[in-house]
Amino acid sequence: MPAHISPEPFSEDIMEKARKMRSTIQLPACFDSPFFLARFLRAHGGDEEVARQRVEEYLSHRQVLGYAGCSDMEIFTEFPIGKATYERFRISLMNRSILSGDNHVFVQKMEGTDLKEIMKVIPLSYVLHSYYMLHDIFGRAVAETEKRIGRPSSVVTILDLKGMNVSDFLNPLSTHVQLARLVVKIWSEYFCENMSKILIINPPGIMSIMFKISKFVMDARTFNRLSFLDNVSDLHKYLEPHAIPVEYGGTWRDDSGYSKPPEGCTRPHVPVTSDQYRGADDVWSDHGIIKIPPSKTFNIKSHQSCEIVRKCTQPGRLIWNFTISGDVEFEIVRREAGKEIKVWPKITLTSLKLPDYGSVTVIPGEYVLRFTNPSSTWFAVKVTGAAEIKAE
Repeated sequence: MPAHISPEPFSEDIMEKARKMRSTIQLPACFDSPFFLARFLRAHGGDEEVARQRVEEYLSHRQVLGYAGCSDMEIFTEFPIGKATYERFRISLMNRSILSGDNHVFVQKMEGTDLKEIMKVIPLSYVLHSYYMLHDIFGRAVAETEKRIGRPSSVVTILDLKGMNVSDFLNPLSTHVQLARLVVKIWSEYFCENMSKILIINPPGIMSIMFKISKFVMDARTFNRLSFLDNVSDLHKYLEPHAIPVEYGGTWRDDSGYSKPPEGCTRPHVPVTSDQYRGADDVWSDHGIIKIPPSKTFNIKSHQSCEIVRKCTQPGRLIWNFTISGDVEFEIVRREAGKEIKVWPKITLTSLKLPDYGSVTVIPGEYVLRFTNPSSTWFAVKVTGAAEIKAE
């Protein structure tokens, strides 16, 4: 019988590298734990250069996107990208008082969640940015616990796949697989030591198929974080009863008013209806732009970039809309005195049901929307996009 999950201790070599790195990186107070940097180092085999790069990219993401100063609940229910995303999923809060040993516990249920439908009302980038924000919430809880107990902490997720159709994952080009692949990429590169285990209950279909699907979208290290449970009761082999929802045979209830019912510890999702479907050009009318700006089309070869440049002469809002035929790294910067200032954080994304779109407040300057093909294959990625600045 497996013992209850405990966070893996860090080696002295990793801790020494973390102490050295800590003297050169300014961490936000909410992450100021002796183990924050150690997680990034261990995730990347002790490679200080790669670990530093990932830390800096993550800290930049939270500052540039603007959620660094938000509370957990504000990220879930008020921050625009987070609210539009999280309301479509059945997820729990990160209750910092619920611990199994030194592990925090998070719950997500897939029943009733139709990813194909969700991708008709929000772009994929919303889900990817929200995944960063979810791990930001995890990281805050973990660091708070570590500062209190002086030992490593982590997050364990209970993922309930009841109601999920395994056939949705058999096509490697399907919405489900493409979304899962890019979410896992973020988890693997930035947060695999943050969330130490996913306990999968009620998996659909034949278990061997689920294993093959998981291995297709994950590297070996990340795949080893998964545990497929034969029965819901097996949760007790990994977690203490007070960290298991009543619905699954434990004693955890969420009586905060967030979860319905309290015994399930997750809130109901907002289902997608056909009248909520977004059109390909809706972002322009959202911002009162009647005449759709002309699009540009680029074919980007391996490890090359293309740019859409817009100049702003007065405060306003930069709006964009684009489709892509494969993975690209997308970011927005402002050029100023020979330097580039990040305006929108870089993420790797692709097009699914909708174009990717968004807007950001801007001040006078030159703005660059940059698309980079990160692939090493000889296939070019086609980008068709437009951008406009509306004075405010």
